[in-house]
Amino acid sequence: MPRIMARAWGFGLAFVAAAALALALRPELRLAARAAWNDPRLLPAFANDARIRYEVEAQACAEAVANLAPLAIAQIESAHGRPFARPPVVGVYASFENYANANGMDDPGIAAVTRAGAALLSPTLCGEERDRLRGVLTHELSHVHLSSWRPLGAPRPPQWFTEGLAVMASNGGGAEGVSDDEATQAIRDGYRVVLDGRRWIDFARLGFEREPPREPTKNALTQRQRLAYKQAGMFVGWLRMRDETAFLRLLRALEAGEAFEPSFESAFGESAPSLWRRFVSGLSQQSSAG
Repeated sequence: MPRIMARAWGFGLAFVAAAALALALRPELRLAARAAWNDPRLLPAFANDARIRYEVEAQACAEAVANLAPLAIAQIESAHGRPFARPPVVGVYASFENYANANGMDDPGIAAVTRAGAALLSPTLCGEERDRLRGVLTHELSHVHLSSWRPLGAPRPPQWFTEGLAVMASNGGGAEGVSDDEATQAIRDGYRVVLDGRRWIDFARLGFEREPPREPTKNALTQRQRLAYKQAGMFVGWLRMRDETAFLRLLRALEAGEAFEPSFESAFGESAPSLWRRFVSGLSQQSSAG
């Protein structure tokens, strides 16, 4: 073998070895690589709606999603104040294993995720949790809408805002089982979600000012997540009702890739924590007046 080819071959082997070592040492890289290999865009397109990609065994579920999608898309475009930047993609799965491989977290227990600009729906949404399909689909489309406009590498808004936006835009999707009255009373009692920059995907680490009491009949992590999402969604809805022009100005800034904190203050004239305190104070005053 000529020396130059031998050297190139050696460099190639070294690169492959280095990449394999990186994947072994960095689990998140391994999960990302697996998700890319299982991207829902590689699945067949549903006959009547190419935006819906599905596993063959999930055809009936894909049909249900295709029937719900037009109204869900219109609802999100209305709530966000503009169309999608490009047609949204929704992946519908029959296999929990394939869904876990595709969602980038190796977790089959999450009902839905948005990854790389596509919404991925767990098989549970056409099975045990069929009653959540409409709300969760609409919730995830909110995430897809925001990501469809944002430039690659733009700073991420805090998750309390993106989840609150999705809950608000979907009329409670993702926070099922927690009413406005229940979330309001929890806020008044001091069980308030901490609206910080932590990743809410780790539901066990969701921060509350006081730990909410557990209901023995409910899953603890699900209960905390949905209470947090509902409170965030109520706050985001309050922001929009307070000043819709400012709210849409904030969304346009985030879609352009601007950082959250300065964009929020530029739009509303106050910081998010300051307005959160106003929101909480208003709920407390309503209680006193009642």
